[in-house]
Parts: sequence; C-alpha cells; structure tokens
Amino acid sequence: MTPTETVREYFDALVAEDGDRVIALMACVSHYVKIGTEPEEWVEGPDGIVAYFRGVSTATADLRINTDRLAVEERGDVAWFNARQTWRVTWDGRPEVLRMRVTGVLERIADAWRFVQIHASVGEGPAEE
Repeated sequence: MTPTETVREYFDALVAEDGDRVIALMACVSHYVKIGTEPEEWVEGPDGIVAYFRGVSTATADLRINTDRLAVEERGDVAWFNARQTWRVTWDGRPEVLRMRVTGVLERIADAWRFVQIHASVGEGPAEE
C-alpha cells in the first residue's frame, strides 16, 4: 500500500470498529506516539498500542467519518498526513458530532507503511450535522 492508501485503511478500520486492522497498521517501535483528544489518551512506545486501540474500539459505536480534506506527503521512507474530518460517533453511549483534525507520521518498515505518530484534536465550534 502507498502512504495514502495506508492512511485511508486506518480510517476505514476505525469505521469498521476493527481493532486488529488498526493495530496492524501501527509500528511497534520505541518512538511510537499516539495522542488523542482526552488528557489520558497518550501512548508512547509499542507497549500500550494494543490496549489503547482495543479500548477505543469497545468505547465507540456507529462511527462514520466524512473527510473534508486529506493531504499526504512522502519523502523516502517517511510520510506524513493531515486531515480535516467530521466524525459522527456514539462514544460511551452518547451520540456526538465532532470536527476532527488528525495528523500523523508513517515510516516504511519492511516494505510496509506503518504509523509512528498520530495526533487527533477536536476543532472549535459546532460540527456540521
């Protein structure tokens, strides 16, 4: 897969609530970092990847993602992306509509693109319904 295909696969796996697919896209390296929207959503290194994404997949339901913008750049064995999205999700039993901003870095590891960094934040103002 290309870096763009890998990023799209990540979002598709989130929507499918397929934790195993999401986890397979993460790099098990010491410099891995995942930063989410809540203060406790911070994973450094490979040890917390499985627990974090299994927890996310059990806490979310009915996720739909509309991508307003996706940009992916690649230089050698490193790629990075940024996306503006609207997420419609049931989170811990509460339906929400969120304007999301997501960025990340991928590395080519053993001929496959893997995420080494992902950062998500919630944008200002109400999300479009």
